[in-house]
Amino acid sequence: MFRLGAVCLALLHLAKAIFPWEPGWLMSLASTAVLVPGLFLISPGFKKATLVFLTLGIGLLAFTRQPVAAWISAWNSMTNTIAIMVAMQTISIPVAMGRYDGAIRRWAERRFRSGRSLFVFSTLITHVLTSFLMLGVIPFSMTLLGGTIKARAREPDRFLAAAISRGYVLAALWAPGAINLYLVVQATGVAWSAILLPGIVLALLGLGLSLWMETGKMGVLRDPELLGNPVDEYSVRDSSAIRDVLIAASAIVGMVLILEHFGIGSGYTRIMLTGCAAAVVWTLILFNKENFKLAAKDYWNEGLLKVRDMGPFFVAMGIFSGALESSGLLDMAMPAIQAAASGLGIAAVAVVPLVIVGLSLVGLHPFITIVLFGKILSRAGMPLPPLTIALSLAVGGAASYMISPFAGIIMSISRYTGAKAFEIAIRWNWKFSLAFFGVGVIFALLWGTVFV
Repeated sequence: MFRLGAVCLALLHLAKAIFPWEPGWLMSLASTAVLVPGLFLISPGFKKATLVFLTLGIGLLAFTRQPVAAWISAWNSMTNTIAIMVAMQTISIPVAMGRYDGAIRRWAERRFRSGRSLFVFSTLITHVLTSFLMLGVIPFSMTLLGGTIKARAREPDRFLAAAISRGYVLAALWAPGAINLYLVVQATGVAWSAILLPGIVLALLGLGLSLWMETGKMGVLRDPELLGNPVDEYSVRDSSAIRDVLIAASAIVGMVLILEHFGIGSGYTRIMLTGCAAAVVWTLILFNKENFKLAAKDYWNEGLLKVRDMGPFFVAMGIFSGALESSGLLDMAMPAIQAAASGLGIAAVAVVPLVIVGLSLVGLHPFITIVLFGKILSRAGMPLPPLTIALSLAVGGAASYMISPFAGIIMSISRYTGAKAFEIAIRWNWKFSLAFFGVGVIFALLWGTVFV
């Protein structure tokens, strides 16, 4: 039922973009099919947050006696994020058909002989794959990199956690399918195309900073002979796997830019259309009946379940956000909060993202604070370009995901490595998160000043 509800949500959002209709009731039924069964599938950390937002949202809607239309609107208000994840996850089908995990792993084993080079490759390949696989990249990267790193690194859990968490999170600064970036765009009104270039530059700065801070502490890889050369398994296909992945990522970015240029669809439907189109084309190129059946089966049985944490969470958070907006409480508090933000002046670009980071440490998800503070800052009349505000919010969200033990990415890596979430987030990531936060805020100010 959960998977059927998630697929129906994606199809309804696509239909809404193509046909002039508003499937409110149908969408609310589909979101309920995601929420209710999802509460039995969701991980404990997300379950608590989901139940809190669900209770607060329903209670607020009931207390303020909102009409049925407001209930439906709140129920559906953030289901577009679920639809994006479902659509982008379809790319796991051609990835599985092409058996890219084995090909890239063999290629990496032959090419990288030092801890530094393997760390760079692990971070970069996770970063590129995240641009279209999103949450699905965690199990893929673990399968792709885990065996090699565990055999060769002195501290394999730390190596994996640092490379994958940073490669993943920094993609949220520019990737079209990143929910973090979509929420920033939605809250500030800045076009995704305007954030793309500075987002890529900022991500590259973050990747360089991570390499500089970590490779010396990771320790070099063990003697290369311990790994061995899988020459008998190597083929030209292994080398072309990297090329295929880079082409796919570039094609998705390019297609979204083209759709935006011609004004086709809305921000999130462009991402969905592009993701589905890329999956279909890639699948046809690689098509093999038996491989397709297996990959499609994996998508249904496993791929869709990768959104089991985010699905119910976003429905509940949408209910709370919609209830807060329809109740008028946010409008009542807005003047005071905007006055405080205006009083901070340029310092708000640093203070507000820092608050986002601080709140994430006590369990308040950045998705909530990005939406809230984004709306506040964009309406505060601050003497700053909207792009600077958008970049600072994106930086705050990215730093939060790396340093919060409650973040989905940290909890996912914890499950795969066996390391504690607190150890990954606080012990291994805190220095990098704070350093990146400082670099990111300065970059947001400079970019807005020089290029806007």
